[in-house]
Amino acid sequence: MAGDKDHAKIKRIEALESEVSKLKLELEHLKFQEEQERTKRAFYQQIADFAFAWELWFESNGAIKYCSPSCYDLTGYSANQIIASAGINELLVFDADKEKYTNFLQAALNQTLLHQTLEFRVLTRTKQLRWFMMNVRGVYDKIGKYLGIRASVLDITRLKQAMGHILELEKTKAFDSRNKNRLQTELELKDRELVSFLLQLSQKNELLNKAAALLQQEHKSGAKKAPDTLRQLKDLLQANSVQAVDWSMVENQVDKIHPGFLERLQKKHPLISVNDKKLCSYIRLGLSSKEIAGLLNITPKSVEVSRVRLRKKLGINVKTRLVFYLEQL
Repeated sequence: MAGDKDHAKIKRIEALESEVSKLKLELEHLKFQEEQERTKRAFYQQIADFAFAWELWFESNGAIKYCSPSCYDLTGYSANQIIASAGINELLVFDADKEKYTNFLQAALNQTLLHQTLEFRVLTRTKQLRWFMMNVRGVYDKIGKYLGIRASVLDITRLKQAMGHILELEKTKAFDSRNKNRLQTELELKDRELVSFLLQLSQKNELLNKAAALLQQEHKSGAKKAPDTLRQLKDLLQANSVQAVDWSMVENQVDKIHPGFLERLQKKHPLISVNDKKLCSYIRLGLSSKEIAGLLNITPKSVEVSRVRLRKKLGINVKTRLVFYLEQL
C-alpha cells in the first residue's frame, strides 16, 4: 500500500519535472523571441530616429505615438515637446493652413484620403515661415488590424522659392514676348506705311513724267497753235513732275524698322556712296526696280544697271540674290 503511494508520488514528481522542463524551454524560447523583437525594434527605432525626413506615427485617434528627433532641425521643437503638445496643428501650422491641415489629417486617419500628399506652411519656434510637404500611409499589424498612420515630412521651402522664381521668370518671359510681338507689329505697320508712301510718291512722279512727256510732244508738233492753257499745264507739270524724296526721313524710318541696317552696311562697305545707300534701303524695303525708278526720277533700266554695279561694289557672287544679302545684314 505504502509502495503504491510512493510510486504514485514519484510519477507525479516526474510529471511535474517534465512540465517544469517544458515551461523552462518555452520561457527560453519566449526570451529569445523577445530579444529578437527588441533588437528589431531597436534597429527600426534607430533608422527612424536618424531618418533625414521628419517621421511621425499617429494613432487611430490622432494622438502622436512616435516623433523622430529630426523634427528639431526643421521646427526648433524637440520630439518630446511635439508629442506632449495639443497637436502639430496647434503648435506649428500657419493660421491660413490650419483648416486644410486638419481636414487632411482627419481624412488620413479615417482612411478616406484621396491624395496622400499635403503642402502646408508652419511657423517654427523662431517664427520663421517655412513650407512643408507631408506624405502619409496607413499602418497595419500582421493580421491586418489598423494601427493608425505614418507620416513623412520634408522641408520644401527652397523648392517653393525656386518655383516662385521660375514662375516670375516665366511671367517676365511671357511679358517680354508680348512686348516683342507688339513692337514687331508696330515695326511692320511702320514698314507698310513707309513703303505705301514711297509707292504713292513713285507712282505720282511716274504719272507726272508721262504727262509732261506727252505735253512736250504735243507742244513740239504744233507749238504756235498750242493754246495758252495747254502751255501753262505743261509748265505746271514740269515744275511739279519730280517730287524729291526726303532722304533723312526715309533713313530715319529705315533705322526704326530695321535697326542698325544702314550702320552695318556702312561699316561693312565703307566706300559705298549715298546713292548706293539709298538704293540698298529701297531694296531692303522690298521695292521693285520700277518703283525705285519713280523715286529716283530715272528709268527702270537705269535702276537695273545701278543694281548690277552695286552687286560688284558689295562683292556679291552671282548665286546670291541682292535682296537676300541685304536682309542678312
